[in-house]
Amino acid sequence: MPRLTRAQLFQPTVLLALALMAIIVMMILPVPSWVLDIGLAASFALAILIFTVTLFIERPLDFSSFPTILLASLMLRLSLNISSTKLIIGEGHSGTGAAGHVIEGFADFVMGGSIFLGLVVFGVLLIVNFLVITKGAARMAEVGARFALDAMPGKQLAIDSDLSAGAISHEAAREQRAREQQETTFFGSLDGASKFVKGDAVAGLLITLLNLVMGLAMGTLVHDMRLGEAFETYAILTVGDGLVTQIPAVIISIASALLLARGGTLGATDTAMTSQILRHPSALVTVAVLMGLFALVPGLPFLPFILGALALAAVAVLGARAARDAEAEPEDTGAAMSVPEPSMGDILELDDIHVEFAPDLINMVLDPGEGLDARIANMRRHIATRYGLILPEIRLTDEPALEAGTYAIRIQGVEQARAGLRADHFLALDPDGQPDLPPGETVREPVYHAPARWITAVARDRAVLGGATVVSPGEVLATHLLEIIRRNLSRLLTMKAMRRLLDEMVNLADRDRADANRKLLEEMIPDRIAPDLLHGVLRLLLAEQVSIRNLPLIIEAAAEGRQGG
Repeated sequence: MPRLTRAQLFQPTVLLALALMAIIVMMILPVPSWVLDIGLAASFALAILIFTVTLFIERPLDFSSFPTILLASLMLRLSLNISSTKLIIGEGHSGTGAAGHVIEGFADFVMGGSIFLGLVVFGVLLIVNFLVITKGAARMAEVGARFALDAMPGKQLAIDSDLSAGAISHEAAREQRAREQQETTFFGSLDGASKFVKGDAVAGLLITLLNLVMGLAMGTLVHDMRLGEAFETYAILTVGDGLVTQIPAVIISIASALLLARGGTLGATDTAMTSQILRHPSALVTVAVLMGLFALVPGLPFLPFILGALALAAVAVLGARAARDAEAEPEDTGAAMSVPEPSMGDILELDDIHVEFAPDLINMVLDPGEGLDARIANMRRHIATRYGLILPEIRLTDEPALEAGTYAIRIQGVEQARAGLRADHFLALDPDGQPDLPPGETVREPVYHAPARWITAVARDRAVLGGATVVSPGEVLATHLLEIIRRNLSRLLTMKAMRRLLDEMVNLADRDRADANRKLLEEMIPDRIAPDLLHGVLRLLLAEQVSIRNLPLIIEAAAEGRQGG
């Protein structure tokens, strides 16, 4: 039987599992008072730690484990509540120290010798936590989860658009998609966790009432205590227990509300608040003047209001000075802040596939449903499946120099085609010259140069009934681009593209096939077939419209042919 080593035993995963198991055990088995003291101290430390981290993070997703930690802290408080209830009801007759020194100390410190003061403080904390903080945080979590889910399709579409336009790489797009998915999951989990927090507040009230009622019953009926003595003892224990558990609950609820209230604000909470408030010194001056007027009102204390007015005025002066310095800095460092000129390498860099279009075609090309941007993903999939080639990024840009309704397709900087579109019309293919087609501008279809007509959307149904094939401008452009790509497959297979194909061979989800491909590449390249020779073979195949999808077989055949030759 394998034994756990010390390093394995002290892994964070193992320690977390042991801690959660200890929390569950505390719910079942009785624990001594000193263990309860340690648990209550740990609960306080965890609550303060969560609150502090919430203040320091740059954005909510930097604390994506918050829902899990929230549930773990809730489990800890409930287990401590159950353990303290056992001690209060079972050992409360022995005195106020029966449930440990933490509960007794909090009761003495907060209550100040008055049982009713302690009950009032506990009630106020419970009301604030349940009716104000927890309820508001739950609503913010619900709205945040709903908005994150509703906005996800639009964000994914924007990522796909940037990828298709070549603004970002595949790796950056993958990271952004993962971040959006993580954000949606985070707010959804936080929405669910907020329901547990709300239930925790209700459970705290019920446990406190149960401790007080059952403690009085046990003290008077079982241990023969006088009613006043029993009420004093069990009230101190009950209120102390309620305060010790409710204060961490309030702290964590505030942390949850702060995290949700951050929204899209970047930067730590203190930095964001300070920079945004100091940006408006006139508001601080207004408040300072009002505080000064309050200081002059008869009956109101002069010192607190005048000190507040002076402090706000000083902060306003500092904020105005900082704003002036920030405005003057760009003027002093204008040369340093200027946008650097592109290098000659950047100027000479060409896109493998570049589609330029006149500005009046922007809405049509980038239309989420029918435009070229939405069809590029299917185009990539078709080329990869049919020919085994991974298309490079396709850049889409508007070009004011083009005539209205015109687009141009470039492959590695060389213009391969130029044609016109009518963004608000449909193209009816008319190969037989049918006389019953709706009237329209007669043109040649750009791919196969068949006769066609641009017709209005109103006449579309009539053309379809007449037997014509009717396509949208987006379909025309996509079909033309696909045909240009098919004619230039061999040119698009650069050495960089071939290296990517070889990398994909060893990154398959099927690890056995990936390992077999890796061994094949190590054996064949470059010992039995040089990379440039393989590149030439693949380009010749693509030039003849032959698929290179079965790359391992092609590599083996090329190596055998070279050896035989």
